[in-house]
Amino acid sequence: MDSPRLLAFDLDRTLVTDDYRLPLRIEESIREARRCGHLVTVLTGRPRAAALPYLEQLEVDGPHSVNHGAMVYGFAGELIRRTRLEASIVAQVLQPYLSVADLDFSCVVDDMLYVRDPDDDRWSWAHSRNRLVKIFDPEEVVNADKVIFAADERTAEIEREIVARLPQLVTYLWGDGYLEVTGADADKGGALKLIADLLEVPREATVAFGDGLNDVTMISWAGRGVAVGPNAHPKVVAGADEHIAAPEEDGVALWIEQNLTGAPVGERLEGASS
Repeated sequence: MDSPRLLAFDLDRTLVTDDYRLPLRIEESIREARRCGHLVTVLTGRPRAAALPYLEQLEVDGPHSVNHGAMVYGFAGELIRRTRLEASIVAQVLQPYLSVADLDFSCVVDDMLYVRDPDDDRWSWAHSRNRLVKIFDPEEVVNADKVIFAADERTAEIEREIVARLPQLVTYLWGDGYLEVTGADADKGGALKLIADLLEVPREATVAFGDGLNDVTMISWAGRGVAVGPNAHPKVVAGADEHIAAPEEDGVALWIEQNLTGAPVGERLEGASS
């Protein structure tokens, strides 16, 4: 790559390993990319508190997004766009399930999770990621960044029902059974477009790296899309231009090293997706 690029990274299972490490080689390769004149941004489904340690480690202090694309931050860390589910929509999402006593869910507002049972083991991850967890009050529904249904064998059915009833919303059903519901304009693709515009980088000069269902829109929007890891979602793989190794195998680092040291742009990493 001769001209500067905007490198847009997802975090989990793209830069960060399954045990939440940011490998040193990946960190150093991103620093080197920046020294070579390339721009770096992060777009993650994590809320800001959970993303902040990695943003600081990567020295990403310019435009980036959290909660998928619901919250986009500018050059000075200011919030420049926020897309929320209005309280009335949150109520519509949840109303059919309020009577299902053993089905837990959360309304995410900033770094706060409002849940039925804060001691439910399914929210244990939140306690360990700088998150606050409080009891949900159905009489005081608020605007939310997203709604999350806890891992449950019924979430696939719930997703189908929500899509049929509220087709304007976006859903992400994860392999572990968690279901996220966001607003229509809270996706990473729209956030990446806004960030590229802020940085005055044309679409064709953006490269997006991701693995999950929430990365599909940014992979599709970017001038070049890179699927990461053997467990990348099939829709990510289908929309990407190439497929590289997982962070445990330094996939992003290898891509940067190869493509920023004169290797042909279209060349794939041999065996990276095996």
